[in-house]
Amino acid sequence: MAIAELFLGAFLQLLFERLASRELLNFAWREGIVMLLKKWEKMLISINQVLDDAEDRQLTSDLGVKSWLEDLRNLAYDIEDLLDEFATKSVENKSKAESSTGKARFLLPCCCFRVMFDHKMRSKVEEMDGRLEELITRKDSLSLIGNNGKRSAYRQLDKLLPTTYLPEPYFVSREDEKMEILRLLTGEEDDKKCVDLKVIPIVGMAGVGKTALAQQIYNDAWACVSDDFNVLAITKNILETTNSHLSCEGKDLNWLQDKLKENLSGKKFLVVLDDIWNEKYGNWTILLKPFQSGAKGSKIIITTRNLHVASIAGAPPKTLKELSLDACMTLFAFHALGVGNFDRHPNLEVIGRKIVEKCKGLPLAVKTLAGLLRTEVCPHKWEATLNNKIWDLPEERNEILPALKLSYLHLPSNLRRCFAYCAIYPKDYEIERDELIHWWIAEGLLEGKKGQNHWNVGLNYFNELVARSFIQKSSSGGS
Repeated sequence: MAIAELFLGAFLQLLFERLASRELLNFAWREGIVMLLKKWEKMLISINQVLDDAEDRQLTSDLGVKSWLEDLRNLAYDIEDLLDEFATKSVENKSKAESSTGKARFLLPCCCFRVMFDHKMRSKVEEMDGRLEELITRKDSLSLIGNNGKRSAYRQLDKLLPTTYLPEPYFVSREDEKMEILRLLTGEEDDKKCVDLKVIPIVGMAGVGKTALAQQIYNDAWACVSDDFNVLAITKNILETTNSHLSCEGKDLNWLQDKLKENLSGKKFLVVLDDIWNEKYGNWTILLKPFQSGAKGSKIIITTRNLHVASIAGAPPKTLKELSLDACMTLFAFHALGVGNFDRHPNLEVIGRKIVEKCKGLPLAVKTLAGLLRTEVCPHKWEATLNNKIWDLPEERNEILPALKLSYLHLPSNLRRCFAYCAIYPKDYEIERDELIHWWIAEGLLEGKKGQNHWNVGLNYFNELVARSFIQKSSSGGS
């Protein structure tokens, strides 16, 4: 799904503002196109009312809706370009009028529009008008549902509590794995076999809980790596963690590694490298150079989806399996109902078990889907989630887990746009909460009631995304 489609609603709002601006209306009146622009505004409002449903439908691989959204996006961009041309033309006309002071001036009536309006621009206007009318016709044939239908009631954000952040529960069903890794970290080793540096890889599929397990064990010296294995950036990150008073900006790799070596020399340490993808042995050995100065028994934990990464690190992997169904049920109940069981809501347990089975033992899917049903105790809502057609899509056509897609699908449209805005940041980037909210405000993504403080709206949106597991609290703490 193109990120641009997620911003269509916000983009159309900007078009509405421009179509209603005094400058454009004055120009349109002089050129005789006021009624045409009013017509466009009404058609765009009609389209805007069905955007939520269109986004839902295209997520379930409705090709007709996907094509309609793509054409709408292209037309919206072209209309904006045309409005820019109108603005330029208006400035030119004003400049000419001011330069002809003292000369007789008069306005032609609107019937003379076709004579005075630039032929090329007139052709563009007629083309836009035709494309917009075609989109309206296709909208009706696709039977898209407007926001005044039943759909909007389910997606209102007004019912959210002022603060929706849930604390993490006790670490569900990973005690054996946790103790095994702790044994590897703290166990006394034979002096003859003891090496200067030991690497412990935690391997598992996406969403299985590798990072969460590593955080349970250690959460201080931490570097999130991801698919961009940038030795300089990783080294800088770790150095700043070990010495927060050191200025590393603009320093090269040699300087950074020398300083890190000084900081670690003769000391026993534990470092976590999260989400490693690098399979190049050369890059790995360069990264490890400063760590060789540490005391015997120093450890590095790495998390990865790739077994080849573990082999490059020269260490036997600790493979993390999916959670058991019972463990998933406990996790699901906590995030959906706020407790670790279904004792208070026995009528939801059977439906909940069927929903959890679809998550295939992946904690991330369980938490995210539970966030969708958080505080919902109506069996019909749970059944609607269980029976959603998104589960029936062939796996090869799903780029993300159906559970995650379904949770995204049920985000209110304003939350969707705020979450989509986060795509401008690299994967695993640590986003400052306050900075992100300021950007949301600047981009006009926050929709609140009249008189409502934008900052408070943004804070509620942020907390809601955290509660639904779309945003994860950073391992380095802070906000």
